[in-house]
Amino acid sequence: MTDDLKETEQADMTGQTTNSEAADQADKEWEDLRRELETLGEQVRSLRDHAGALGETVLGNIELRFQDVLSRAHAYRNTTESQMDALRKLALSQAGETQKSLRETGMKSAEAAKDKAREMWDRAEPLRQGAQEVGQGFVRAWSELAGSFGKAAEKMQADRTMNTAENGESKPKENFPS
Repeated sequence: MTDDLKETEQADMTGQTTNSEAADQADKEWEDLRRELETLGEQVRSLRDHAGALGETVLGNIELRFQDVLSRAHAYRNTTESQMDALRKLALSQAGETQKSLRETGMKSAEAAKDKAREMWDRAEPLRQGAQEVGQGFVRAWSELAGSFGKAAEKMQADRTMNTAENGESKPKENFPS
C-alpha cells in the first residue's frame, strides 16, 4: 500500500479527520494539480521548438485546449471557494438565529414560570386566610376555656369555703360520689 492509502485508512479507522485536515488535504491536492498543469504548460511551450514537424495548427489547438483546462480549473476552484464561503455564512446566520430563538424561548419560559408561581400564590390566598382564621379561633377558644376553667375553679373554691363555714369544719371535704 502507498503512504497516501495508509494515511487515508488510518484517518477512516480513527474517524479523527477534522475540517482543518480536510482543508489542508484540499490545498495539497490543488497544489499538486497546479504543478501538473504548469508542467503540462511547459511541455506545450516546448513543442513550439518542433513546430515545423508538428504543424502550427496542431500546436495552436493544443495550447488553446491547455488554456481552456487551466481556466476551468481556476474557475472551479473559485466557484468552490465562493460556495464554501456562502455555506459558512449561511451556517453562521442560522446559528445566530438559533441562539436568538433559544434565548427568547428561555426568557418566555422564565416569564411563564413566574406567572405560574404568581397564579399559585394567588390561588393559595384563601387557604392562607383560612389557616389564619383557624389559628385565631384556636387562640379565642383557648382563652375562653382558660376563663371558663378559672371561673369554675373560683366557684368550686367559693362552694368549699361556704360548706366549710356552714359545717364549721376547718378541713375542706372531699367530694365523693354517693
